[in-house]
Amino acid sequence: MFSTLVHKNDPIASLLPFFLQLGLLDPPHLDHEPPERTGPFRTWYQWKTLDYDYPSEIDRLAAIDNEDFIPKNNLPLGLEVYKNRLFVTMPKWKPGVPVTLAVLPRKPKHPSPKLVPYPNWDYHITESCEGLTSVFRVQADTCGRLWVLDSGQIDISIKPKQVCPPQIVVFDLATDKPVLRYELPEEFIKQDGLFTNIAVDVRDGDCVNVHAYLTDVWRYGLVVFSMKRMRSWRITDHLFYPDPLSAAYNVHGLEFEWVDGIFGLALGPYSRKAQDRILYFHPMSSFREFYVKTSVICNETGWNDVKDAFKVIGQSRGKFGHVSASGMDRNGILFFNMVTRDSIGCWDSRKPYKRDNLGIVAKSTKTLVFPNDLKIDNEERQSVWVLSNRLPFYLYRNLNKNDINFRIMSAYVDEAITDSICDPDIKRFDTFKTYPDGEDCY
Repeated sequence: MFSTLVHKNDPIASLLPFFLQLGLLDPPHLDHEPPERTGPFRTWYQWKTLDYDYPSEIDRLAAIDNEDFIPKNNLPLGLEVYKNRLFVTMPKWKPGVPVTLAVLPRKPKHPSPKLVPYPNWDYHITESCEGLTSVFRVQADTCGRLWVLDSGQIDISIKPKQVCPPQIVVFDLATDKPVLRYELPEEFIKQDGLFTNIAVDVRDGDCVNVHAYLTDVWRYGLVVFSMKRMRSWRITDHLFYPDPLSAAYNVHGLEFEWVDGIFGLALGPYSRKAQDRILYFHPMSSFREFYVKTSVICNETGWNDVKDAFKVIGQSRGKFGHVSASGMDRNGILFFNMVTRDSIGCWDSRKPYKRDNLGIVAKSTKTLVFPNDLKIDNEERQSVWVLSNRLPFYLYRNLNKNDINFRIMSAYVDEAITDSICDPDIKRFDTFKTYPDGEDCY
């Protein structure tokens, strides 16, 4: 991989992956355009199957021989972008997944590189719960920290085993050292539950009074963690449950049923005047969006006393309006992955939430087959990042090893919404009219 930089016998060569993951070495740019474009999105990385940067080829072959690494069982699911690095998660759906969190340079040298374990191999080869077990999603905050939600479960698609308690692990991205580890209380860990998503709430540069919101997708709960108090509490509401009318999926002819509850989370811009912000959320098996004020859920003892705190937003997205991940930019534009429509949608939160105000910024039956995760970076000019991974085919059939199965792509937010209904400057004659009663069947 680095033969063009140093001689293969040079001892410095063995340190280059370490320098690369720290961001201390800026890899060469691709000498060609990204391999694909999907509307405003450029594909930066793509893989047929995943591979990892083992210390040596001997180690890699030994892992394959021992079935510690079964290439076809490895699937990328979550992503995050921070400055010049990109993080990818590989939950342990099946055996043979040796690494659950990896790092890549934001500026790719090669479109299909080997993944570098983060923060190092030691966190992935240990059988101790002090390492990382099975990570679904991560989030980088504005304080330079990476928040890792470790589900603690393995063999999730076969016979789930809770081998470690679900936990939050926070890394300082300047040193890649852990600065916090918090195990969820035993009473929050429900039988057959699964923690899959995290949103981190930092306000006005206060890096201590921070809250994180965690979703239990299979037991329909929201856990709120206070970093300042090192406490957490579990919240329940009927809007966290799946909608029976939305449990049927069809992805390119593959039909299946999921009863996944609260899943997608997106934090709205912080209002200094109100000293509050909105948390948008939705179950995976639902065609609707919901919201709650964070001032409500951050009140450990009082959240249950607020009547109708959790609310429905506007109109249903319509049949096959399933959404996985979502994210909102600083300007109040919500982006969301429409997994059964091969699309990335958008909504300008200044406008009523109705189908006529929901835009499509990208659609492809090739590159957006099950767009799974979505993140918006914190750069001055923000970009929306998407990872697509054909998850249902991985779970219920076999992925074709000759096809490109996994992609990471991005688009500038301003370019993505230009001339769409999600552009704040675009309005129609009926943009601010609510939809008629009785029209909303789903």
